[in-house]
Amino acid sequence: VALRLNGYARLVGSDGVPVGDVSQGPAFGMNWVTVDDLNPWVLSSGSAPANDDEIVIDKSSADTAGYQPGDVATVLTKGAPRDFTISGVARFGELDSIAGATAVLFTDTTATEMLTAPGEANAIAVTADDGVSQSTIAAAVAGALDGDVEVITGAALIAENQASLAANFAGFKTILLVFALVAMFVGAFIINNTFSITVAQRTREMALLRAIGASGRQVKRAVLIEAVIVGVLASAAGLAAGVGVATGLAKLMSQFGIELPDGPMAISSSALAMSFGVGVAVTTLSAWLPARRAAKIAPIDAMRSVSVDDSAGSTRRATLGAIVTAGGIGAMLTGLAVDEIALVGAGALATFSGVAILGPVLARPVAHLLGVPLRLRGVSGEIATRNAMRSPKRTARTAASLMIGVALVGFITVFAASAKTSIAGSLDEEFVGTHIINDGGWDNTTGLSPELAERLRAHPDIDVVSQARTAPAVVNGTPTDTFFAFDATTIDSIFQLGNIDGDLHSLGSDGIAVSAAEADANAWTLGSSVPVTFIGGDTTFTVEAIYTSGTDWVGASFVDIDAFTANGMDELDYDIYVSGDAAAITTVTAADPSAVVQDRAAFINNKNADIDTMLGLFYVMLALAVFIALLGIANTLALSIGERTRELGLMRAVGMTRAQTRSMVRWEATIIAVFGSTLGLAIGTFFGWAVVQALSLIHISEPTRLRRISYAVFCLK
Repeated sequence: VALRLNGYARLVGSDGVPVGDVSQGPAFGMNWVTVDDLNPWVLSSGSAPANDDEIVIDKSSADTAGYQPGDVATVLTKGAPRDFTISGVARFGELDSIAGATAVLFTDTTATEMLTAPGEANAIAVTADDGVSQSTIAAAVAGALDGDVEVITGAALIAENQASLAANFAGFKTILLVFALVAMFVGAFIINNTFSITVAQRTREMALLRAIGASGRQVKRAVLIEAVIVGVLASAAGLAAGVGVATGLAKLMSQFGIELPDGPMAISSSALAMSFGVGVAVTTLSAWLPARRAAKIAPIDAMRSVSVDDSAGSTRRATLGAIVTAGGIGAMLTGLAVDEIALVGAGALATFSGVAILGPVLARPVAHLLGVPLRLRGVSGEIATRNAMRSPKRTARTAASLMIGVALVGFITVFAASAKTSIAGSLDEEFVGTHIINDGGWDNTTGLSPELAERLRAHPDIDVVSQARTAPAVVNGTPTDTFFAFDATTIDSIFQLGNIDGDLHSLGSDGIAVSAAEADANAWTLGSSVPVTFIGGDTTFTVEAIYTSGTDWVGASFVDIDAFTANGMDELDYDIYVSGDAAAITTVTAADPSAVVQDRAAFINNKNADIDTMLGLFYVMLALAVFIALLGIANTLALSIGERTRELGLMRAVGMTRAQTRSMVRWEATIIAVFGSTLGLAIGTFFGWAVVQALSLIHISEPTRLRRISYAVFCLK
């Protein structure tokens, strides 16, 4: 049997700077387990801590700080900083650290004193002789215990931890899947365009086949079989290239500060099979319409030298495109209003599809307009414009793939700029303090010792100090990862909370303050009871105050610091909000190496840096989609050149130079690119505006607007 004690402990280097970056990984403190079968740590040098003033540190931290057994190091915990002698350096199994986190391991006595409440442990680990099953051990332990204690097997614990890790990566996985779908969507346009052009090039060939007895079904089947063969070959090549891209993406993420744990690349057979199947299916489906058109080719078409594209004047196409586009916009706005992400996604897809349907209708007049300045370039510009107008369907399909990538770039750019403006505006309007102090991390296992807040309060040149803490909880039946506690006697001197009914200063250990919107939604008034479940158990708070603003920072509800203490919650402060002299604040915090002091501008820059980190990764993946679209333009133009060989030869015969021919093709590509980019920017800007407007109507609290941004980056890192 062995105790498991966990908490916050951060190693300080010999230069006085904390080791590791808590924005990339937590700072763990734990006890050194003396039972070998239950200790995941393996000494690489030195020995286990034998005395209460000795510690073991992870090898990654030791290498970073240059520490060796026998050195003395300062450790930060929820109490005052304390010096320890490093007795040993250990690895976590075969790894130098726990996924980039730092670790300090104490004796049981010291860990109990510095990491947990007196007489409490986070867990108790149990093992038995070989041949005794985990379920047998769990049943025996459960039978010997009384009270509300959960006993689970090691296998169950692993499953829970894997599920928790999967939940943390769920958002990132969704992002990757979205970009994969975007790439497939763009690829589908290219494939469809390619088969449409090749079918048009082989019109006479297929008409001759029909003339000698081939049925329309046979012609259609021949095109589809060709598509399947192309899909199989391309998907196989894509899978091989995808493994290389995944390796490159992992290295690229490290450039954004997102370090993945060491280990072999996991190549799932089910993922490979699904990717292969999707590739073949998308290729076949994209070729279905061209195959259908091929089946309708009549034998008489063998006499034609060119095909005529009349899609620009199709009333049916214009009507259908308008209906689908309007329906997509309506579905997207409705989904944003009712907070239904699936409806938003369906609306966005329908909008893209509707604009794609309208593309040929728009292509001819837009190409004519864009070609006005090109006509000044002479015959090359004139012919380039006429080529873009002559086949509006081809022009629209080629531009559509670029439209999607540009639309997403525009949407993300608009949304990010709005988020940055929102943060700055919220800070200016609601924060009346001068500085914000934290340790630069996000995760609840990191923070600042409460002693720092007490030292700040004791300084005569510092006017107001308000601590902020957070913990997971279930509030009135709704789970939240960020239930807040503040120093209720000073929080209204730091943030503009609007009109306050009741008394914030009387929250104590059993009172709660709620926003007016939250009170209206739950029919709460002063004196109402609010059930809250913490990790340690259930409790009930009484509504002592109702506030009307400031929710971007204090959330929809909060309690006093005393309430967290009474319910056994973590004593670390994730933020300390201060109003006072900058020099005095800097002087007091200098004694705490982990404290990061930020004024308004620095705080905004820090939050904007989190947004920029995500944007950088998004833009790299979007660049892949845009690159695919550009390949599509090049592919379409190359095929169209092959289709117009006789035409180009005749123009060369009547005097067109090679330079004029090259210029003509380049200007046609320019018209297509500008057409697709203009549509994409228009759609992307609208999407960004719609989302920002919807979020401004919905009550967006600080956990969503600010801490969720940091949390998203933290989870990626």
